Amino acid sequence: MIKKIRLLALPIVLLFASPVFPNDVERKKYHFLISPWIINTTFDKPSREIESSVNLQFLYGFTNNLYLGVTYGIGKNSEKSLESIPTSSYSTTRLYQFSTSKNSETFTLNLHYFFWKFFYTSFNIGIEKGFSVERNNFAIIRANNITPQPFSMKTIFDDRLFSSLGIGFRHEVSSSILIAFEYQRGYIEAGKINQHFTYNPDYYSSNLPYMLETYLFDNIFNDRSLRNSIYQQFYLSAGLAI
Repeated sequence: MIKKIRLLALPIVLLFASPVFPNDVERKKYHFLISPWIINTTFDKPSREIESSVNLQFLYGFTNNLYLGVTYGIGKNSEKSLESIPTSSYSTTRLYQFSTSKNSETFTLNLHYFFWKFFYTSFNIGIEKGFSVERNNFAIIRANNITPQPFSMKTIFDDRLFSSLGIGFRHEVSSSILIAFEYQRGYIEAGKINQHFTYNPDYYSSNLPYMLETYLFDNIFNDRSLRNSIYQQFYLSAGLAI
């Protein structure tokens, strides 16, 4: 853990140890940027990654070199689909409805400091909004018969925090057009996860539902619990300077 903190602190040390040229480039105070997609990678497995989505960023220049801003990741919209469960019989199909609420929605505070020309370092701290995943309406289909199964599973992912240090390039290519690239590396929580199972024990007799059985086996014998992780992000953005 101490080693990870030292690695994350290294860019800050380099920033304040580096020469700064405060008047080399004049910058406008308001920067509006949009990132159509970002690349997220976590290094510690198993861990949960934030899915790529459009990011909107607003930055205000308190000085010519120091900017404070906020980024909103719009995330992925809720969705529903039918999923299947493997069976040993070709004549049998097991289906259920899979649904997820809006996910990968993030809010981030950003601090940018231009240390030389168009290059800056950043400190970022944010939160990923929690969401839920549901699996219900289970059914077995044999020939022309459909047998509903009294089982449902709901997974609730709580809000989780993340922070990172970054280095980037942002340039006003004309009087108002911005292009930017940034690389970030930081630390993200696994986040608390709550599982809820509902089923009729009379229907399953002395057995457990397939998904509950799989969940218990994975957590007891395979340790599939998610972990806090070091992560990295790549941003490519464009926008306006006012």
